Amino acid sequence: MGSLSFKTAEDFYILGLWLADNYWRSSSVGLSSTNEFLLARFKLFLQKVCPTHPIKETVYIPKQGEKRKLIAKNIYVNSRSLTRDFMEYKQKNDLAIPIKFLPAYLAGRIDGDGHVDRKYRTGIRIVYSDRKDAVRDLNLLKKLNDNPASLYYYKKANTWVIYFRKKFLNEIQPKIAKFAFKLRDL
Repeated sequence: MGSLSFKTAEDFYILGLWLADNYWRSSSVGLSSTNEFLLARFKLFLQKVCPTHPIKETVYIPKQGEKRKLIAKNIYVNSRSLTRDFMEYKQKNDLAIPIKFLPAYLAGRIDGDGHVDRKYRTGIRIVYSDRKDAVRDLNLLKKLNDNPASLYYYKKANTWVIYFRKKFLNEIQPKIAKFAFKLRDL
């Protein structure tokens, strides 16, 4: 691994968030989101790991007739080494995340690509566009519980979805809620 070293719960939260909503181009790495709180949180991380690099922002305003209805932003830095480091994590089949930091990592994934059902309280799901990514996270969940979740493939949408089982969710939710923006008000 290059110079990027994850050592804190916040660092692993950022890894989960970036893997969910990553933005990268040849030598730029950052986050794409419509959520200002998540963008600000990622910006603090970029300031910590690249204090000498200017943080850039691109704003995408929805146009009439487009599917997107919210203003989206990319915040990023131009840093070949940081981009290389993040891409190494993205391409790994297995992430070596210490068990004590898994709730923070999962919170990042949930804030990025997760959905929390507040109306019926049926649980949490995380959506993936890549099977490898979904299986990697399911294997991480299995470090916390033998039967934590189910993985489904939706052919029409071409997405993979992890659904947390209720028993596992009841065990892990208080730990994840310490970090997850989407679980603040539950």
